[in-house]
Amino acid sequence: MSTVNATRRGVPAPVFDIGLALLLGLLTSGGTVGANGGVKPAPAAFALIGAMAAFLAVRRLSPEAALAGTMAALSVYLYLDLPQGPVFMLPAVAVCFYAFARTLRTTAYVLAGLFVYTVAFHTLLDGDTSLWFTAGVALVWLGVPAAGGRIVKEARRARSREREAERERYRAEERVEMAREIHDVVGHSLAVVSMNAGVALHMAEKHAGTPDAVVENLAAIREASNRALQDLRATLAPLRKGQQPELRPTGAVADVAALVDGVRKGGLAVDYTLTGDPGAVPVNVAATAYRVVQESLTNVIRHAEATKAAVTIACDAAALRVAVLDDGRGGPLHPDRMGQGVTGMMERVQAGGGAFTAAPRPGGGFAVKARIPYDRKEPR
Repeated sequence: MSTVNATRRGVPAPVFDIGLALLLGLLTSGGTVGANGGVKPAPAAFALIGAMAAFLAVRRLSPEAALAGTMAALSVYLYLDLPQGPVFMLPAVAVCFYAFARTLRTTAYVLAGLFVYTVAFHTLLDGDTSLWFTAGVALVWLGVPAAGGRIVKEARRARSREREAERERYRAEERVEMAREIHDVVGHSLAVVSMNAGVALHMAEKHAGTPDAVVENLAAIREASNRALQDLRATLAPLRKGQQPELRPTGAVADVAALVDGVRKGGLAVDYTLTGDPGAVPVNVAATAYRVVQESLTNVIRHAEATKAAVTIACDAAALRVAVLDDGRGGPLHPDRMGQGVTGMMERVQAGGGAFTAAPRPGGGFAVKARIPYDRKEPR
């Protein structure tokens, strides 16, 4: 099965169409010679058969041209009283392709017109033939290939739906497996961190001489790990059921203060400045700003070796401006070594039509800046 599909994909559509038209033209020409009682047909017969085959070659580009061209060539063929062999096959093939390419309603209208034309043409051409017989033959000649085209089209749609359903089942199985792995690895680690922090906090509280900063840091670790574990379980719950998680924007400008306070408890001095009206910022923009601040402060703690940082959020009339500065070691940000955090921040901001920069500061340290425009009419 895979070999056949690969072969079909390797043949360009124009080559396939031209080859099919040539094959049908040769078969029709050969059948016409045999249908003439051994008498060689006139050159006009082969010319018209070639014209019909040529129209079939463009059936993918224009089913209307293929149908109209083959029908017109057949009419000339019959009017010249040329041998009536398998020449009727070529317009029937055009009808099949037209029914496959166009909607059922359009096909019905076109076939109705062709039926009337065919009956009228043959009645005028040969008045001795019964009208009912002519109508019956025309109905079968047009109806059978049209029905075949529709059947092929519906079968292809059904196979496409089956393939999409199979892909969705495969994606659901992947999501379930991924959720299990993440929950088992990350969830276990977070639970261990929370437990150890709780034990250490309990022991620290029992010793009167424990510095307050140590107790605050342990409490912050336990609180952050518990919150992260809850968020992880909430996100993975739909995945473990094979469902797509419902991802909603999380974090708001008002939540940045708590985020900064948690970093301060970890020992890093952070100045936070907020100007403007945070309530007027749309939800998606606010969530992006929150993630930029969160990831930037995480990078400061992990990589910058800084002693202090400054977070500034300005809710302007048409945009939200975010800046996170630190006094760490700075240094150039090489694209090949740029982590997923910086890339994620940049993608979030650019997805909202904003501008993002992350670069060393001239006087030392590092600066992350973002400007995210928004429309006041967006939902808050």
